[in-house]
Amino acid sequence: QINVLQAKKKFEILDAMLSFMHAQYTFFQQGYSLLHELDPYMKKLATELDQLVIDSAVEKREMEHKHALIQQRSLPFFQDFSYDDSKVEFNVDAPNGVVMEGYLFKRASNAFKTWNRRWFSIQNSQLVYQKKLKDVLTVVVEDLRLCTVKPCEDIERRFCFEVVSPTKSCMLQADSEKLRQAWIQAVQASIASAYRESPDSYYIE
Repeated sequence: QINVLQAKKKFEILDAMLSFMHAQYTFFQQGYSLLHELDPYMKKLATELDQLVIDSAVEKREMEHKHALIQQRSLPFFQDFSYDDSKVEFNVDAPNGVVMEGYLFKRASNAFKTWNRRWFSIQNSQLVYQKKLKDVLTVVVEDLRLCTVKPCEDIERRFCFEVVSPTKSCMLQADSEKLRQAWIQAVQASIASAYRESPDSYYIE
């Protein structure tokens, strides 16, 4: 039996090796056939890729040129840029008592610090806002005489200013530099006007 097994071993191992080599040959031949069918498509893709590289280089040059032109323009151009500068005036002696009004973004005091667009107004020495036109007024600052207002530059948004009272602070964002300056001046003028109107009662309080 041992001699029989020794004899069979010689051709059975060789047969297994030959079968493996045939399987490998068939596998690579079938792979070549499949990829050979894709050859025209691959050549077409290569041509499109070359064109995309050229288009991308042209677009990059154009964008760099535009960026260089923008950098050459003066800073006041950016400061004067505005979405809506239709109303940048205020009137402390307005007949309806509204010194100034308009849309501002208000940063929420919650943990998420979200920004919401609200209709703000300065009236009766108070800073108030409404979510909608007919909503009840929400008072942000009850007495502007106890407040200060200052522009904020060290923040992630442009055109921001802060109204600070003894109990809280309110971060606001205008749509342009002109509007920010107008709101700051309106708050300051309202503070001065409130002092002029009732200085005695204020000092008594």
